[in-house]
Amino acid sequence: MAAAVEQNGMEKISDEIVLHILQFLPLDDVLNVQRVSRRFSRICQDKTLWRYTELRSCYGLSDDLLKDIVSHQAVNIQHLSLHGCYWLHSTAIEVLSRCVNLRTLNLSHCRVTTKCLSKILSATKELRHLAWDVEGGFRPSFLSQECKETLKKLKVLKQVYPFEVHQDLFGVLTFCPALERIYLLGNVQLSNVACWTYNPLEEDQAAVSVRNLKELVCYGFENSEVASSVFNLLTGSIKQGDPHPTLHSYCISGGPFVTYEKAVGSYAQAFEPFKADLLQLDLSSGREGICSISDLEKTKNLQFLRLSYNYCLHSYDLMTVSTVCQNLRVLNLMGCRYCFSCSERFDWDLSGLEAVAENCPHLHSLNLSGAHHCNSFGCPNVFPSDDLADTIAKMKGLVSLSLPACSVGTSKKSKKSRMDPMFQGNGPRPQTSSRTSHYSKADPQILNLWKIVQGCPLVEEFELLGVGFHSQLVHKALHHKSERDKGGFFVYRPCDDVKSRIKDVDLSCICEWQKLRKLTLGALPGVVTGEFLQALPERCPALRYLSLANLGPTGQCIYSKNLLAALRRMPHLQDFRFEQPNFNVAWSFLEALYNCVDLQRLCVVARNGEIDPHLTLKLFEKCKHLVVCQLFTMGQVLASHRLQQLIRQRYQSERPALHVVILHLLMEDSRSLSQLIPMVHLEEFTMYKSRVGEQPL
Repeated sequence: MAAAVEQNGMEKISDEIVLHILQFLPLDDVLNVQRVSRRFSRICQDKTLWRYTELRSCYGLSDDLLKDIVSHQAVNIQHLSLHGCYWLHSTAIEVLSRCVNLRTLNLSHCRVTTKCLSKILSATKELRHLAWDVEGGFRPSFLSQECKETLKKLKVLKQVYPFEVHQDLFGVLTFCPALERIYLLGNVQLSNVACWTYNPLEEDQAAVSVRNLKELVCYGFENSEVASSVFNLLTGSIKQGDPHPTLHSYCISGGPFVTYEKAVGSYAQAFEPFKADLLQLDLSSGREGICSISDLEKTKNLQFLRLSYNYCLHSYDLMTVSTVCQNLRVLNLMGCRYCFSCSERFDWDLSGLEAVAENCPHLHSLNLSGAHHCNSFGCPNVFPSDDLADTIAKMKGLVSLSLPACSVGTSKKSKKSRMDPMFQGNGPRPQTSSRTSHYSKADPQILNLWKIVQGCPLVEEFELLGVGFHSQLVHKALHHKSERDKGGFFVYRPCDDVKSRIKDVDLSCICEWQKLRKLTLGALPGVVTGEFLQALPERCPALRYLSLANLGPTGQCIYSKNLLAALRRMPHLQDFRFEQPNFNVAWSFLEALYNCVDLQRLCVVARNGEIDPHLTLKLFEKCKHLVVCQLFTMGQVLASHRLQQLIRQRYQSERPALHVVILHLLMEDSRSLSQLIPMVHLEEFTMYKSRVGEQPL
């Protein structure tokens, strides 16, 4: 063994260099390295390696392993993140009370009881940053006096509300008067305020001092009383003559179904004192007449701007945004159906977006999903997607991009150009390989999406979403709400232009994004053969997340052959979400997934076929890293429940984070799913929605 190590030259590398290399590895890999030899074990114990302990969604972390890490490195750990470690028990998390030098602690999406939190905070007196989940069992009366003393020194607080919020909405907020940054994050599809009243503060509670406040983010609550109560709590501490705060982030929103008017009342009066210092701002709304873009006149340093579902936004408003906010990094226009028009009659006007492309050179995230941007509004002789593609292509620094499908389809006037541009002559058209794309760099005027690919070569996350598609996992109450609102994301009628203009050839150029890591395609009925999928494994080697929903004509899934062929050559794929109502979950589908050896999360939504128990168990044997398996089909309820229990019994011990849900498709909605699926997976993976530019920076 020693001879082998010496032969590899590892003994010649100094400890300092090895330590420097280890600092770039995830901690779960460091834990494996320290088992190699005594020398590596000694190097891995260096305190600089554990000062920043990042265990975010570390699926191999067990209760015993966490206790072992803390027992050896408790004094060295100063910054610890357990974000997304939902499987850890509260009794295991309590050992963090031994980390007396802890300054930053992230327990969001972890199961933490009030007593557990009190024990940890009572011992970590140097703590300044805290993130955790507020659940229904939270009781402020269980907090010890030592815990409250630590809370008084907190500078940053992030509270996540995964389920229904009751009267304990504030959590520990009222015990933290010295806060500088406040983040209250819910989920508009899941969170709900059952009953909420603004109660007077107790003797040991105090309102946050707004003089010190720099960031305020309150996003994703279905009930407007949440944002209103938080706003009243903060502004209630402002006294006449006090200096105005230097606020950098002001994002208070209830999502697409909550009006800004209800959320914060007199918005303009509250916004005026600190608009010049803002870096992040949320002006999303669900109805007309809620906010005015003129409020942005002094926000020259703005970097994050969310204007989603703002139906009074027009092209000239975007010109104001581009003129004032030239440092903009993220722009979210999801659901803004009039943002490319000069009036509600949809007179086409791209001058606003062109101004954004010209005046905002640092823009890296753009979301235009959730609205029609084509000739469906009574302009039969206008094909605006050509000009729109040219405009987006000017944004050279885009990294994340979300588009409505009808905005990039090849226009009807270019339909004759769909043939191979390299073919010349009158003879028969030459045969092309199924793995060869049907476009050429020599003629970039053929495909609108190719113009964007050529102009934005740095894209790592891309979404192309059609409209009129209802996901089977969307909560039914959302459909009723959106129908009343007449304009929500889910109620747009299907776009005829998507069916006639978005073809397989239009999507073939996606494979030219060599840095592409996340790809989401949904509601594209024009996709028939799916030939573009064949080139994804070789052309996009960095692809780790793939989501496909309702592709192809209604009631058909013709592209399954090319999909399975592509999956067989994607060993590094980590997340795969597949929703196809008429897809048959047969043995060939699971057999193709056997080759995705790095697969970690799998979600399948299909009406046809039944899950084969033997093939499913073999899938877990082949994919050693698979920890999240969500199968929603029309299979028998009893058989699905037995298979679910069998998988848990066989693999739970070796995969601590294992989460398996096998359900009948029509029995559950997202409200009940929130009790079965961890919030971190629902938000990041399970739910079908656009995610570009949704969360503040």
